[in-house]
Amino acid sequence: MWSDVVKHAGLETSPWMQWDEVTVSPEAMPANNSQPDTGNPHPSLAKALIRVLSLDSRRYNFATWEGYAEEDGESVIEFSPVGRGMVLYSGKLVDEKRTAIVPITDSGRVPMYWWPDDLHWCIGQDIYARSLIIGCDAATAGKILADPELDAYLIRATDTVLPEDF
Repeated sequence: MWSDVVKHAGLETSPWMQWDEVTVSPEAMPANNSQPDTGNPHPSLAKALIRVLSLDSRRYNFATWEGYAEEDGESVIEFSPVGRGMVLYSGKLVDEKRTAIVPITDSGRVPMYWWPDDLHWCIGQDIYARSLIIGCDAATAGKILADPELDAYLIRATDTVLPEDF
């Protein structure tokens, strides 16, 4: 988790921290020098979000960038704000026993965007992002912010979304 690396670096966390900022000290890096992927949420993060959102076994919608190698989806639409072509998928996030099912695209990635048909919430990130932004109501945000498995921070609609690691 980012918070572990930040703690080892002796820094304070913030909603807009950048990976390059928190890894300024070699001692702060994880033992294997791994870093979060861009445009590919970690499966453990996906499982934690599925659990916290208390999802049912209906189908959900997903999208990921069409430019990834082996991303062969047939249904592509443009997403704002930069008009990137996104391949659309749908599937379940929990099985009948309420066990989390991490969605995986044709390219082997966890989708960059997820949402239910009623748009009660939407999870998203850019192809160059290491962080997720979740649009949701206050009650859902409260559950996410309170979960110890998630490095979650409240942001407001008026916040400027900074490009990550550029």
